Amino acid sequence: MNKSSIIQKIACWAGYCLFAAYSAYMTAKSVAMSFELNQTWLVFVFVFVVAVIAGYCLSMVIGEMQNRFNPSKSKFVLGLLGFLLFWGVSFATNVHYMLMSNEGLNVVNAELGTYKNYVEETVRNNKDGIKEKEAADIALCEASVQNLTDNFKRECESSIRYGFGDRAIGYLKDIEDYFTNSGGKFDDKYSYKNSIFDEDKDKGDKGKTGAKEVMALKEKYSIRIAEILIRRESIIRGYYKRMIPQTKDLELIKQFINDSLYVVDIPQITEIATSDVYYQFSKIQLTNNIFHRLDKMAQVSIEHQMKESKTDDSGDIDKGKYRYRTYPSFRMFSTFNVWDDMLHNRLPNDMKLLGWILFSLIIDIVAYVLRILAR
Repeated sequence: MNKSSIIQKIACWAGYCLFAAYSAYMTAKSVAMSFELNQTWLVFVFVFVVAVIAGYCLSMVIGEMQNRFNPSKSKFVLGLLGFLLFWGVSFATNVHYMLMSNEGLNVVNAELGTYKNYVEETVRNNKDGIKEKEAADIALCEASVQNLTDNFKRECESSIRYGFGDRAIGYLKDIEDYFTNSGGKFDDKYSYKNSIFDEDKDKGDKGKTGAKEVMALKEKYSIRIAEILIRRESIIRGYYKRMIPQTKDLELIKQFINDSLYVVDIPQITEIATSDVYYQFSKIQLTNNIFHRLDKMAQVSIEHQMKESKTDDSGDIDKGKYRYRTYPSFRMFSTFNVWDDMLHNRLPNDMKLLGWILFSLIIDIVAYVLRILAR
């Protein structure tokens, strides 16, 4: 072997190691994020060794193909299988790494925007809705009680059955039943039985027909009804007041999102365009500080909003026939999720893998061509 051949082999080996190291780095970053590993450099060393083994397997395959006298089928098959296995893992993870690095900012920004829109709308609806619902429930309660009270008074003044008889008492019982039956919505545990007309304490009022007596009884029970009504209105206000803490929490999340959109907590996220920065931002900011602080129904609602049906039927989303309108960042940091979504055509329309597939192919082809030349 002459000097130029030796130099050529050394150069090819150096080039192969360089490309293999770059490929191993991308694979290590992808694997580390997919499995949430902290020691990326250990993963890199392991992956680089695997890349060298893949190169050896390819070299063995080429060697058996060139062996015209006594080729070994077992070596050829084992070498080919080993190369395809190691290369397949390397290729898939390299594509994933390039996707994270180049789509990361768009993905986390889009997801942050989705949370922002949801929280802003929910805060607005909560504030407006709480006031409207409270006013509507109080008005309904007042109208219902007033209607029954008017029936009670008319019955007392009836020309046919003038006085405080069974029918009049029946209307008072209807009012008690109304308060009892409508209390569940507001978590009202109070027992309204005998709260207006007590069968034992007020039995002496029954049957009175004197004009002054009837007037006094109407006033007496009207005051009791008013007292119970005031109590129920207080319970309704308390019920809706208990919803305020959730609104306040959403306000804090809303403010946090606004701050994150313009003054990102992780310094220079837009300048340091690396998958590590996007990963940390997604895991800490989007997941822990926003998503996990929302209740389960809100999480389900947001997840549904981030999807769109592949057909005209929105119900197909629940059947798995959907693509992502906004890609969840937590899926982007998993090799398995990204490739699963790609194979099932779930990636957003503006997210393409073809360019990174070609790029990864070129890196691997150059690396293994140099490995073959270095034999």
